[in-house]
This record gives sequence, C-alpha cells and structure tokens, in this order.
Amino acid sequence: MLRAAIIVLAAATASYAGEWSAPAAPQPNIEAMQEAASQARQGSDLYYFTKEEAAVAAKKFPFQPRTGRGFTFDADVPADIQKQMRADLEFIKGIAGEKASALHKKIFGSVNGADYTKFFETRVTAIGMNSCGSSNAVACVIPFRNPSKMWLTQNFIRFSHPQISRMMVVFHEARHTETKSGNWSHAYCPEPFKDENGKDMKSIWTGAVLAGEPACDETPLGSYGSSTIMLKNISLNCANCTDKVKMDAGLYADDQLGRIIDADAKRQMKDDFKQ
Repeated sequence: MLRAAIIVLAAATASYAGEWSAPAAPQPNIEAMQEAASQARQGSDLYYFTKEEAAVAAKKFPFQPRTGRGFTFDADVPADIQKQMRADLEFIKGIAGEKASALHKKIFGSVNGADYTKFFETRVTAIGMNSCGSSNAVACVIPFRNPSKMWLTQNFIRFSHPQISRMMVVFHEARHTETKSGNWSHAYCPEPFKDENGKDMKSIWTGAVLAGEPACDETPLGSYGSSTIMLKNISLNCANCTDKVKMDAGLYADDQLGRIIDADAKRQMKDDFKQ
C-alpha cells in the first residue's frame, strides 16, 4: 500500500525574555495520509477504500439528510459525457415492472423508473471528472472529497458495454454515498477465487483476475449486492424492456452475483430472485 504524508516544514523563531524557543515538531496530517494512500490505489476495475477510511471520512462529512433532489455537473464534465449520463438516467426513468423481490423493495422500492430516480437523486448531489485511481475505472465515489458526489472517467463513454451495464456501475457507486452505512466498503475476494467451473474469477469489465482484490461483498445490501438485485429484477420483472435489455441485465447480474462471497448472503439473494 502506498503511503503519503503532508509534512509542513517550519523554522519558527520567536523570542521571549531574550531566549529562542525551539520550533514545534511537525505533526502528520492523518486524514491527508489516508486520502493520498486511498487515491493512489488501483483495483481491478473500481476505486476502493477501507472501512477505517470511511469512518474518518464520516467524521469529516457528518451525515445530513437530503432535503432536495437532483444533481449538478461540474464545469469540466465534457458535453458528450453529460449527454450520455442524462440519456442513461432517462432510460432508467422509463422502466416499468409489475412486481419486485423483497430485497429489491427494501433497497429501491418497486421496479420502476420513479423509484430508481428517487434512489439516485436523493444520494448523488454532483457529478465530476476524476481518474478514479485506475485507467480501467468507469466511476467512483471518493468519501474524503465529498461522499455525495460521483466521479466519472472517460471510460464511461469509451467502453463498449451495454447501457444497462453502465447503469449497474452508476447505481453501484450511488450506494457508496451512504455514510450512515460506512459507504458500504468492499470485502477482499478470496485467494484463490474460482467460478463454479474452476476457472479464475475475472472482472467482466477488464478481464483482470479478482483473487485477493477488494472487489467482493459479504452482504446482499452492499454496492455489488444491491446493483445485482436491481439488474436481476429488471431482467425478471421489467414489463416494458426489450428482450436485449433483459438479457443484458441478467448476464451482468449473474456475473456480479459471483462477487458475493458469503454463502448465506448469496443463498439469500438466490432465494429472493425466485419470489
């Protein structure tokens, strides 16, 4: 892990009764050290942070209930990325479904655009541009900078993944804004980390091997779990989606389910999908 510290060098000279006072010892800025270390990390495909860092960030940005809805784009967000984000959110806004699983109701509500829009707009206040710690990243939430802000990278429009998969990433990151739940930091994937066929588990975005990476969840309610539940419900219950959208949603949901490493949590999700 890279570590960094901001050390301010000072040569203070003060006199009292004709005597020189010794300069105060430099004090390390713990928050700056943790933020620098966190931002320097590169995961397989997504920015990550530890539970300890989320706790420090929560002290810096105490939880405040959202009184309004909607978000703003920073001035440096390119027009084509703004256009794509708005189009993707309009797509989500138009989804309509007849039913939803119990876990989906707990996290999002019904399978419809109004509930998805409310979920997003009551969590994300602003969208900016950032490298998100990796050339492979698409989006991130950086608690130390602003826990209710989402950052996008140029990969948001460069990667040739289907639209529903971009929304999987966006709603994954929206879950990370929840400071009252420690921003839902991830668990480390086991080593070795194999699929049901005995092959290495890899990122569906980059093809990177996930073993030992902080790219898994141990709960259905975290970022990987919640985005999986969203996509699986769209695949099973969307009434106005095309067959292509439902197929893509199911494909990416099944892939992300593989990142749930707690057996009870995964079984709970599988049972939930049968409702």
